[in-house]
Amino acid sequence: MLRHRNAALLVVAASYGLSSMGDQMAIVALTLRLHGQGQPGVVVSALVIAGVVPVVVVGPLAAPLVDRMESRRLVLIVTALQTLVAAGLVITDQVAVTIVLLALLGAGLALVSPALQLLVPQIVEGDQTAQGYARLEAFRTGGNVAGPALAGLLVASTDDRVVLLLNTVTFAAMAMAFLLLPIRRESVPSTGSSTGWLGQVREGVGVLAGDRLLRTAIGALACAIVFTAILSVARVFFIRDDLHASDVGYGWLVTAHTVGMLLSSLLLAPRIPLAWQSRVLAGAGILMGIALFVSATVPVYAIALFAFVLTGIANSLQGLAIRNLIHDRVPAEVRGRAFASSGAVLNGANLTGTALGGPASGVLGGAGALQLAGMGTLLATLAAAPALVKGPGAMAVGENRTLQEAGD
Repeated sequence: MLRHRNAALLVVAASYGLSSMGDQMAIVALTLRLHGQGQPGVVVSALVIAGVVPVVVVGPLAAPLVDRMESRRLVLIVTALQTLVAAGLVITDQVAVTIVLLALLGAGLALVSPALQLLVPQIVEGDQTAQGYARLEAFRTGGNVAGPALAGLLVASTDDRVVLLLNTVTFAAMAMAFLLLPIRRESVPSTGSSTGWLGQVREGVGVLAGDRLLRTAIGALACAIVFTAILSVARVFFIRDDLHASDVGYGWLVTAHTVGMLLSSLLLAPRIPLAWQSRVLAGAGILMGIALFVSATVPVYAIALFAFVLTGIANSLQGLAIRNLIHDRVPAEVRGRAFASSGAVLNGANLTGTALGGPASGVLGGAGALQLAGMGTLLATLAAAPALVKGPGAMAVGENRTLQEAGD
C-alpha cells in the first residue's frame, strides 16, 4: 500500500512539474517571438500578466467547482481542455489571440492548482500531508528551473513552434497520467446554508477571514510579498549595474533563488512539524527581508549568491506554510475554495509588487529597490510575528467549521 501511495504521489508531482516546465517554456518562446516581431514592452508585459490574472480573478469565482467536483476528474477535464488551448498557441501568430489563449491556460491553472492541493492528502498517509505538499512543490520548482533553459536552447536550435508543441505535449501527458491514476477525492457535502454560487464563493473568503491565525498569516504574507516581488524587476538592475556581473553571472544569481526553493522543498520543508508552521512563516519572512537587505547593502557577488539561495529557501517555506495551515484549519467541504481564495490574494500581492518594481528601480536604483524590498518584507513580517509565534492557540483547529456560514 505504501509503495502504491508513493507511486501515485510521484505520478501527480512529476506530471505537475512537467506541466510547469511547459508553461515556462511557452512564456520564454512567446516572449522571444514578440521581441523578434518588434512588439513594445507593454505587449510583453500583457503576455506575462495574462497568465497570472486569471488565478487572481477567475480562481475564487470558479472555486466552488473545485469543492463540488471529484478532484481527479476535474484535473483530467481541465488539462484535456488546456491541451487544446496550448495547441492553439502552436498555430496562431496573432498577438491578441495569443494573449487570450494564455489567459485561458491561466484560468485552467486556477482550477488545477487547488484541486491538486485537495488530492495530495488522499494519496499520502494522514500525517504525511506536509511531505506530500513539499514533494509537489519540489517537482513544480524543478520544472520552473528546467523550462526556461530548455526553451532557450530549443528556440536557438529549432523554432518557437517546436517549444509550443512540447508545451502542448506536457498538458496531454498530465491528462493521460490522471486518466490512469486510481486515486479519487470525492466532494464533501457542505453543512453550511449557502446554496447559491456566489454564496459558496463567499464561504471560501469567509472561512479564511474568520480564522484569526489564517487571517493574520495570509495578510502578513501578502503585505510582505508586495515588497518581496520588487525583486523580480529590481534584480536585473542590481546584478548588472551594482554588481557589474556578466550575462553568465546574472543567470547564476537568478538560478540561485530557484535552487534555494528546490533545496527547501526537498530537504527542509518536509521535516517541519505542523505545529511549527506559523512560526516558520514568521521566521521565513524575517529571513527573506534580511537576505534581500544585506545583499543590496553589501554588493559583493558571493554574498548576493548566498543571499539569493536564502531568499529561495524562505520563499518555499512561506508558500508551504500557508498551504499546510489551510489544510489543517479549514473544513474539508470548503477547503478548495480556501486554497483558491488564498492563492488569489497572494498572486494579487505578487502582481502589485512586480508593478512597483519598475518605478522603485528607476527612482532608487537596483540596490536601493532591493533595500526597500528587504526592509518592507522585514517590517511586514515583524508586525505579525507575535501572533504567528503564538501559533494556533488563539483558536481551536476544529472551531472554524462554523465559520463557513460567514459568507452568507
